[in-house]
Amino acid sequence: MTTALRVVRGLFFVLVLAPSLAGCVRHATAAECSALLDRYVELLVREQDPKASDDEIAKQKGLTREKASHDASFASCPREVTSRSLGCAMGSANVDEFEKCLE
Repeated sequence: MTTALRVVRGLFFVLVLAPSLAGCVRHATAAECSALLDRYVELLVREQDPKASDDEIAKQKGLTREKASHDASFASCPREVTSRSLGCAMGSANVDEFEKCLE
């Protein structure tokens, strides 16, 4: 399975588990969801290959963005991810921490 596909599937899994909170909770914007996806890709690529070049990470981000653009679960990100979860995930040091932020 390609890294891009793994990222999209992993993010789908995380988003399905993400709690949907009612009320005045601010949710992530589409731009923030894109940044979230990029962060997840970077963490995943670096976990798989700590010596991955910036070019390889950029390539994987591009491939993943393309796959995510056709994925309905990624489209739900702005409805599912709160700003609190977003901040936690963006500050994560690894994939496990990232995913826990979005549970």
